[in-house]
Amino acid sequence: MNWHTVPTSGSRQLSESSTDRSSKSLGTMNLLRLLPCAVAAVAALMSPAAAEERCFDKDFMFGSATASYQVEGAYMEGGRTPSIWDDFCREKPGLSCANVADDFYHRYPSDLKMMADDGLQSFRFSISWSRVMTWNPAKRRMVPNPTGIAFYHDLIDEMVKNNLKPILTIYHWDLPSALQTELSPAGWLSSDIISHYVDFAALMFQEFGQKLDYWTTFNEPYSFVTQGYGTGVHAPGFTGSETNTYIVTHNLLRAHALAVQKFREFRSNGIMRPTARIGIVLVAHMMFPLDPSNPKDVAAAERALQFDYGWFLQPMISGDYPVVMRELVGDRLPRFTEQESKILKGSYDLFMINHYASKSVTDCDSPTSKRSCDQLTLGWEKDKGVDDTRAPEGSRLSSMDRHGNRNCAWFTAYPPGYLALMKWVSAHDPSADVLLTENGWCGNAEADGAEDQMWYYTNYMEQVYKAVTEEKIKVIGYTAWSYLDNYEWGSFEPRFGLYYVNFTSQTGSKDYVSAKPTELERVPRPAAKWFSKLAKTKCIPTTSESAVVSAPSGVSSSEGLSTWSIVGIVVAAVVVVGAAVIGIRAYNNRRGSTSERRPLL
Repeated sequence: MNWHTVPTSGSRQLSESSTDRSSKSLGTMNLLRLLPCAVAAVAALMSPAAAEERCFDKDFMFGSATASYQVEGAYMEGGRTPSIWDDFCREKPGLSCANVADDFYHRYPSDLKMMADDGLQSFRFSISWSRVMTWNPAKRRMVPNPTGIAFYHDLIDEMVKNNLKPILTIYHWDLPSALQTELSPAGWLSSDIISHYVDFAALMFQEFGQKLDYWTTFNEPYSFVTQGYGTGVHAPGFTGSETNTYIVTHNLLRAHALAVQKFREFRSNGIMRPTARIGIVLVAHMMFPLDPSNPKDVAAAERALQFDYGWFLQPMISGDYPVVMRELVGDRLPRFTEQESKILKGSYDLFMINHYASKSVTDCDSPTSKRSCDQLTLGWEKDKGVDDTRAPEGSRLSSMDRHGNRNCAWFTAYPPGYLALMKWVSAHDPSADVLLTENGWCGNAEADGAEDQMWYYTNYMEQVYKAVTEEKIKVIGYTAWSYLDNYEWGSFEPRFGLYYVNFTSQTGSKDYVSAKPTELERVPRPAAKWFSKLAKTKCIPTTSESAVVSAPSGVSSSEGLSTWSIVGIVVAAVVVVGAAVIGIRAYNNRRGSTSERRPLL
């Protein structure tokens, strides 16, 4: 089918001959005949079928995550005793407490039912150490609390009833207050904490070993070490030391190794399921060099990754800390004994990765640095020596709070960083399975909008798909943080939930102990519906299946339409224009006319 131009006489006569009118009519008719084809081509390119269907294996797990202190509430029920976070939120001005949080302790049956209805296959949760064990002054040990243990039996049984695979985190930052005050040095600074932790882990293995397959020893040790013992903004609030972060990390890594050793012993003895696997959940921003052509920036990016992630990963690979840390920290970095190195090596059955954001980094002493070395926190941060205050070009920033500040100042969403981090981690052991244990958007109290959240999940899932299909990384599951808006370590203002929760003016109060049935309602955000479709079909919903996401105010530099939409538009335009050009040339060749031509009508 050809498109025709309409010839006119050299004198541009206003009247046309019957032949001219016939030619023009024929050209217009042919143009109109072609329009449905063009429309069909555009529609086909913009439809879900245009792009290759992006589906995951039928066994791929989609789930969500929470943590005990962030959602449970019931802080004085069932024999639970205080944790360091109960103390810290009361000691520090301006912090909210999680006495009630989401009231998950009382509402978990309905919450798990919602997860099942949404098609989720897994649920990651943590154990409150001070709920399942209490301090015995006579024994100077933590001893089991049957009531607290029974709660988690009921919780896990309810998960299984709803076809949700439990992913159990043994420790998610809420150390019992007794271990902070009774040990000297306090808590994780004492090597005595190691045996207490191993006792705790062993009790969990014995109680729940026949009920689930996925275990993790610690959640994000980097976060609770650096913020609790470096900057002091998290519990227990220690700061001003060159060595505390290194001592705490050394103790928790040795505790991790011994717990994994106990886990494998129990597994071989039939206490655990033969299919049970264990790891440690590690977190990092992906670090990119500010100037990729500058060798110092390239080195700074790799150094930052080694200090943030390799600090915990490398001992499990080689039995020692990263070489760059040994060089820069020197004698302040503790050493493992030969036996400790031996049990640390290989102390994982799979990799577990948390990731939210990416950074562009340079040396703190470089001319392009915005943060001088003197401004860095004493200890690990100053030893690392990088300025990581910039976001990669194209990043999207977090939402604004009610005061006009970013809800998460650290949050710089850059989807390609997710794949880059997966590649970096997997390169340490390409044979290891990878479970993505946390990923999500830092939003605000909006219930109906959340365009940013939709953008985040859509684009980050694209990176997961690329990891599986293009890079052949052995990703077995993805866990969204989080299912519900929850307590974000001192505040309820940052919102990560697929479901909005209507926290009240009393939420976070140090005296708030119970919620009314009408409070804390769960309301699905648009991303919850999108994620439900993803979980049920194992295929990434296309733009046409979920509303087109417009560019929000928090964009550093990013696109509004999805990549596939843009590709469709461009290809469709090329097809239509190409057809027009071919039609014009064909007509001209047949007419052989040298007369002046008018534009297409």
